[in-house]
Amino acid sequence: MDTIDKEYSWKGRTILVVEDNETSNIYFEAALRKTHAQLLWAKNGVEAVKQVETNGSIDLILMDINMPKMDGIEATRIIKHLKPDLPVIIQTAFVLSGEEKKSHEAGCDEFITKPIRLKHLLDSIDRYIGNSKS
Repeated sequence: MDTIDKEYSWKGRTILVVEDNETSNIYFEAALRKTHAQLLWAKNGVEAVKQVETNGSIDLILMDINMPKMDGIEATRIIKHLKPDLPVIIQTAFVLSGEEKKSHEAGCDEFITKPIRLKHLLDSIDRYIGNSKS
């Protein structure tokens, strides 16, 4: 079990969770509730790209790889073309050979695997948008 030794406060920050699995989305909502970040949800890569095109307040994206309509690698490639400085953390349950390399080639800033350890998730996000307090 992760020991959380910091207070993560991302009030005023917006995180786009791109995830087709509702259970995973519920996990992210619960995991990030105490951070006070605003969470948006896209169910596939197509929706994620549209949200990035229309919402200038997104500070970070948590991107699943395996989704219908457009996978996370292609969505990341498009998003990074539109907004190169927008951090994208790819997360996946199905680590296939070469998937991490393809993710980084598409422009992802970080790659984490499921099951996600809460402290690892929070520390990863904090590196990009945080003002954590020990």
